[in-house]
Parts: sequence; C-alpha cells; structure tokens
Amino acid sequence: MTAGRQMTSLYCLTVRFMRVRMMFRCGAVIYGEFQDYEKGDNMKTLILSRSEVQKCITAKDVLEKVEYVFREWGEGNIVQPAKINLDMSRSGYSSWCNAMPAYLVSSNAAGIKWIGGFGENVKTGGAYIQGAIILTDTKTGQTLAVMDGSLITNLRTGASAAVASKYMARKDLRKITIIGAGEQGRNCLRCFDLVYKNLTAFVVDISEEHRKTFIDEMSKEVSAVLVDSPKAENAVRESDVIVLVTTAKKPFVKEDWISPGALVLAMGSFQQVEDNFALSADKIIVDSWAQASHRGELKQLVEDSKISESDISTELGNVVAGNKEGRKSDTERILTVLVGLGAHDICIGHHIYRKAKEMNLGCYAAL
Repeated sequence: MTAGRQMTSLYCLTVRFMRVRMMFRCGAVIYGEFQDYEKGDNMKTLILSRSEVQKCITAKDVLEKVEYVFREWGEGNIVQPAKINLDMSRSGYSSWCNAMPAYLVSSNAAGIKWIGGFGENVKTGGAYIQGAIILTDTKTGQTLAVMDGSLITNLRTGASAAVASKYMARKDLRKITIIGAGEQGRNCLRCFDLVYKNLTAFVVDISEEHRKTFIDEMSKEVSAVLVDSPKAENAVRESDVIVLVTTAKKPFVKEDWISPGALVLAMGSFQQVEDNFALSADKIIVDSWAQASHRGELKQLVEDSKISESDISTELGNVVAGNKEGRKSDTERILTVLVGLGAHDICIGHHIYRKAKEMNLGCYAAL
C-alpha cells in the first residue's frame, strides 16, 4: 500500500472513530446504528445544552422573534392551546410544571415546552426555572431537537416585557422599576436597554444581597443607571413602567403606589398587585385571555367573578399587529398581564435549531 493510501485509510478510520465517540456521548449506539449514522442525521434528534443554546441567540434576536410572534398572534397565525399546569406540591416540594405546545403557521414551526419552577433549587443556590423545549417536524412527527428551555424562557420573558412597553408605555419613558433581582429581571433589563436609552432602573428585591449582586453585574452590561431600592413603594411611585418578575405568595404592590400614566407589567404565574389596581386600571391588556383567566395576576379575580373577558381591552398581539388601539393618553394607568406564550419559545427554539446546525453544535441521538 502506498503512503498516500495509508494516510487516506488512517483518515477514514479516524473520522469513523470520532463519529462513534459522538454517538456514545449521545447514548445513540445500538445495533445497526452506525450504518444509519453514516447515511446522515435526517432521522436523528439534535440535543442542545444550555451553553450551546446560548451560542446561537442574542438578546436582539429574541426581541425580534418575540415581536414577530405577537404580530403573528394578532393576525391569527398562531395555534396555541392554553398551557396545562402540573402541581407537584404533594411531593413535599414547591414544584410545578407547565406544558406549552404551539404551532406557528407562517413559519411551519411546531413543538412544546415543558418548563417549571422548583423551589428547592433556590435553597441550594440553583436555578428556580428548569425545563426543555422539544421541536417536531410537522410532516413526519420526527423529533427534530431537544434543547434546554430555561435560558430561552428567561430571555423571552425579558423581551416580552420590553415589547409590551414599546407598544403600551408612554413615549417619554425614563424610569422603570424591576421587582425581582433574578435571571428574568436581568433579561428584562437587558432588553429594555436595547429598546430605550437614558433609562434609570430601580432594582427591588427582598434580598439585599440579590440587589447588590444584580447591580454589580448588570452595571457592566447596560447603559441604564441602576438604583438600589430596598423599598418597593418608593420605586413604584417614581416609575413610568413597573416590571414584576417575582414568585410572590401574595400581592404586595398597592394600588395607590401606581401613578397616573404608569404601565404595570405583571409577568408569569403569580399575583403581585393587589386587586384594587386591576379593578380600577384604565386598561387591562393580556397576552392570551385563555391563559390569563386561569393563571397569574388575574386568576383569583376571575375565580371570584370580579373580572371577565369583557373587562379585557384586548390581547397584546392585536395591538402589535395594528388591529387594536393601545395607549390613548399619557395619564392612563394600564395593567398588562403576560403569562407567557409557548409560541415565543417554539419560534426562538427553531431559530436556535437552524443556527446550531449551521455552527455544528450539539450532538445527535436516535430516540
């Protein structure tokens, strides 16, 4: 055998060995699997870790995708049943999960997010939000990808707040309050900093350590002036926009703290503002009435028959799409309830899936 042929054979063996190593890493080596792998990854599932997901997306990308989905929602191009909640508290832990399926008609993107909150993690310094996103081929049912869902959740929550503010806040917005100095609060600030300049952001959290860490870290990333605010009342009274990203067990923001013209963004699954504000607000905007009626800020009011669908001005997607009016005046007090759209996660997940394939990230597994 010539030296050239020897080198070619050695190269082929090395490539085959590396492919086998990759399949072992993904747990995909079974009888006959190697031959299928050699034919391509078309019938394999791409597995992406949190760090790999992070390499494929920026805050600017997320802002664009979130606004796109809101517009598609308003134009009737999103198929999304209300999220299903699984309460696991009978395990003895304060744990829950949501199943959030969605299909985007225009981009033919489908999938489901399985995401939840796990209180025990916080006690040990871990992340409260944990979950995964699964993408599905709409023709074959092939599972295209399984990826970390917690990072995407935090990113799109921040982007949703910034997009809602773009359409519902006063144009002269200068001061915001972020209550909840966690990952979602950080991403809210990052996205606001992309949309607005010359901002002052009051940072509120019951933990002084969390506030200090938040300000130390984020002051290196954003241009906004960050103010340590141990008292929520003082911050809320001064702010044009109040962003609520906590896991509060009961409402803590009082109606009389909220100034004329203020926008309150109630994010997620918990009620954080007392009933009187929802009952007296000039407008209530939701991302999805089907979800807001049984989860988050309005849940108890709906159950008590104090608020119904007729009290809701519109869904945010209709405002973004230009089908409905948003803010009418600079004195309106507006409550915007964003429980979270699975369509955002699926749209962003498909973007990451395509980028990861371009960048040769992740590994493939046969399910």
